[in-house]
Amino acid sequence: MRIDRLWAACGAVLIVAGTAAADGEPVLERCLVSLEEEAKVPAREAGVLVQLTVREGATVSKGDVIAKIDDNQPQMEKRKAKAEHDQALAKAESDVDVRYAQKAQAVAQKASEKAEQSHKSVPGSVTDVERDRLRLEWEKSGLQIEQAALERRLNDLTAAAKGVEVEASENGIERRLIKAPLDGIVVQVFPHQGEWMQPGDPLARVVRTDKLRVEGFVDASKWGPDKVRNRPVTVAVTLDDGPQEFVGRIIFVSPLVESGDYRVFAEVENRQADGEWLLQAGQTVTMTIHSKQAPLPPANR
Repeated sequence: MRIDRLWAACGAVLIVAGTAAADGEPVLERCLVSLEEEAKVPAREAGVLVQLTVREGATVSKGDVIAKIDDNQPQMEKRKAKAEHDQALAKAESDVDVRYAQKAQAVAQKASEKAEQSHKSVPGSVTDVERDRLRLEWEKSGLQIEQAALERRLNDLTAAAKGVEVEASENGIERRLIKAPLDGIVVQVFPHQGEWMQPGDPLARVVRTDKLRVEGFVDASKWGPDKVRNRPVTVAVTLDDGPQEFVGRIIFVSPLVESGDYRVFAEVENRQADGEWLLQAGQTVTMTIHSKQAPLPPANR
């Protein structure tokens, strides 16, 4: 839920525009912590969910396989396409027809030349019809070389097409593997193993916890955007075991001023204690923007 909606719903100020610290830096009270990244991981193909490897609370890394949809059909299609591809490659790599046509041309050439020599030595020893037939055989063998070369080229194209079919079947197998889109924690699993999935059906909700967003409002009359953009921040919160601080940086400065304030987002590095993340979405914290420090290089986002 957006901050302005929370503000209106509660009928009270949840985020107070920045006050000045002793050193003149903006201090934003009651800033809201929210998720930086989250995703509902969908199924991409229809089928039975045959494998589900995560449950709520599981930590996953980007690219981890968290579920699998039945892939028997694309596996069989891959085997068929692979066999046809191998067959087409064998034909494309063979030059037997070309070599045979070349040898046949050489024999036909000799036969035609010999007939012409005989006719010159003894006119009429080889009829005109026979000489024409031998010349035709010679020309035909030359065309057979071209035809064999063309067939080999067509076999190359067939092999390439069969290679694409293999890749398509492999892609079909890959699309039935459901993978984590980001590093994070699984907070919800929707189906059960053995259920039928349709493309787009959500399988799990994954949230990123190592980096969180902190949102607050800055008094535009005291600090211009150039004083806070890309500046480092310190976020303070009191937990059960006492006050804690986290570091981060401003990653967004709104170009809009509303009621004298403009909104800023900071990306803050979270940390763990005893296996638990200390900073959690939904908390309210105090954020100090170190406006007197040099701005950090723009973040790659």
